[in-house]
Amino acid sequence: MLSASGRIRNDISISGYIKDLIKVLYMEVLPITPEIATLSQADFFCHKDPADRIIAATAIQHNAPLITADRKLHNIQELITIW
Repeated sequence: MLSASGRIRNDISISGYIKDLIKVLYMEVLPITPEIATLSQADFFCHKDPADRIIAATAIQHNAPLITADRKLHNIQELITIW
């Protein structure tokens, strides 16, 4: 969506752009496992956005802090948040 709106580079493929970002930022892409998908449906999630639920469930599953300004996510006891 950002590429289509011209907010990020659109002179290379979206896939290539994402691969370049991952490489330059030394990021690790984690898969959505059945456990994460199941966890994203837990009752403690008050967030309705499925993408945010999966991101938060991934952080919980990997015991990793999540950098977010989303107040709904900050209120989840099981989730370690920063910012």
